[in-house]
Amino acid sequence: MNSVKKTVICGGTHGDELTGVYLAKKHGWLLANPAAAAVRRRYVDRDLNRCFALSELNATGTGNSLELARAREINELLGKKGSETAPDLILDIHNTTANMGITLILSSEHPALLQISAVLAKEFSNIRIYMQKESRDESPYIGTIAKTDVCIEAGPQPHGTLSAELFFDVERVVLRFLELVEAWNNGNLPKREFETFTEMRNIDYPRDEQGNITAMVHPALQGKDFCELKAGMPIFLGFDGKEILWQGETCYPAFINEAAYYEKGIAMSLTRYNKCVL
Repeated sequence: MNSVKKTVICGGTHGDELTGVYLAKKHGWLLANPAAAAVRRRYVDRDLNRCFALSELNATGTGNSLELARAREINELLGKKGSETAPDLILDIHNTTANMGITLILSSEHPALLQISAVLAKEFSNIRIYMQKESRDESPYIGTIAKTDVCIEAGPQPHGTLSAELFFDVERVVLRFLELVEAWNNGNLPKREFETFTEMRNIDYPRDEQGNITAMVHPALQGKDFCELKAGMPIFLGFDGKEILWQGETCYPAFINEAAYYEKGIAMSLTRYNKCVL
């Protein structure tokens, strides 16, 4: 895909992530999960952003959840995942409780997305580029309906609340993104050096044999998303006050202590830092 012609912007994939909910309402963008937004909850039955694997979308029957039915409805509305009529690009707006500024999560190394993201990172000091490469067919995320996608994570912001500063920052980034899509289509985007953080793996909190959490994110690490973590540095602090030191490779954690990830068994995501030139 060279040009990016059909772009869809959505918010409220999680109903308590209000930056996307209210930007979608303001601009007439796709409000992905209106039922969850109405009750200000992440989801009603199950996480909508885990319902877009092709096997689930194409399965017969209506499914046993409001979100799966909504995922199939969105898939039909937008042009069907894996088809020629699917959108070229989806921008999906999210909030995180982690201190991640505005993070652009790219699921592929599409040159348009890399160049646009590099320009945005130069223009906005709080933007970071996060690489989360995925096989699109069985990826469960809404953005993978399109041929390529960007998930915009903005934080820190408590779920169920609004931050005026983040709201307008994200709005400016999205509108500028659309301008840069046009610049890409017209061959007018400069090439730049840029930094990326590539996802390596997720790690959970320490737990006992019954699955109960036994330690918290260490205060020295809390809020330090995208900062260097080396072996011997504190990562968790037990309820007994004992420090747990990191014993792994040098990395750069993100989504540190994300509230919505407790149910998913994720304390943070570990990333690798790269400096790139297009």
